Amino acid sequence: MYLFTFLLLFGVAFYEINREKDIKYKPFLIILVGWLIIHDGLRWGIGTDWTPYYKFFQSFLQSGEYQYFEVGYTFLNKLVYFYTDNYSVFLVLHAIIVYGLIAISIYKYSVNPLVTLFIFYCLMLSYLGMNRQYIALAICIFSFQFIFNKKIIPFILCIATAFLFHRSSLIFLPAYFLHRVISPKIIIYTLVVALGISASNIINHIPSGFFYLFGHTIGQRMEGYYGIGENVFIYSLLGTLKRCFWIFFALIFSKWIKNKDEYYHFFLNLYFLGAILYVIFNNTILQVIVGRGLIYFNIGEIFLIPYLLSIFRQRRIALCLVAVYCAIIIEKGFNTYKEKLGVDIFRPYNSALINNKYESKEKPQ
Repeated sequence: MYLFTFLLLFGVAFYEINREKDIKYKPFLIILVGWLIIHDGLRWGIGTDWTPYYKFFQSFLQSGEYQYFEVGYTFLNKLVYFYTDNYSVFLVLHAIIVYGLIAISIYKYSVNPLVTLFIFYCLMLSYLGMNRQYIALAICIFSFQFIFNKKIIPFILCIATAFLFHRSSLIFLPAYFLHRVISPKIIIYTLVVALGISASNIINHIPSGFFYLFGHTIGQRMEGYYGIGENVFIYSLLGTLKRCFWIFFALIFSKWIKNKDEYYHFFLNLYFLGAILYVIFNNTILQVIVGRGLIYFNIGEIFLIPYLLSIFRQRRIALCLVAVYCAIIIEKGFNTYKEKLGVDIFRPYNSALINNKYESKEKPQ
């Protein structure tokens, strides 16, 4: 399933690069989004957090340990459960909401919508199963239109709605101020300062007990995210280099970008802010910001890369290199969870149509 979807999306993106002026995007997006809804909505027993979310759906009407989710997510579960106890119905509805909201912004604001959708799939595949945050992210992406049109009230309402599904969405509030041109010098100086803060290790001098002042759960989460997995230093270095590469590439070759429009700087700034947060907080006691917060800023990458592809004369070759990069992202994402949990929770892909008795490899919570 993963390989087929990867090749399908890449093939359509490749076709877009060849026939960019003649292509009609709506039919392609509708078909591809429909496939992704099937891909996510009919999965069974795979993906991160399968066990707690599945158990929550089964027992949310009862009081107990699974009653801690945000009110928006709880309401959505209740709405579906009122009509059916079939969890796949919930997952399909969840996928419709997520891909419906995201597809609207991709169609409106990406210079190459099909390339963006391909990169989105690869970037977000290892997040499959993060039900609450996936909806929150989709709402934040949908709010792009209110940033571009300078409508702060609808934007705040979007963030408030996203907050009802995942509290981490509050970190996206500064995005409202990123639709502007930021001097390359400021970007470079800020990145250098962030690297200095990271090298000083000053964040880790904050006592872990400090976070328990805000509640035992918060303290546990801070410690839980810190130092997840093996090869932390290597992953941190590669993550930093990746972000610096895209930022410096965009800055150095800015004048050669042929399809730059009014939205370009927003996506660059969005990704840049995510890079700053990554450099400062990765592998620190505030690792939770990287683990949960950066998803809202990393999404700038799926819109930024299509701009950068316009620099190359041989865009097809450049897209193939991006596909290799995307394949590496998928493999790294899967392996990160495998290292953390000791089992592969994504592979093999299983569908409810094949085996709805399939038990997740994820340890019960």
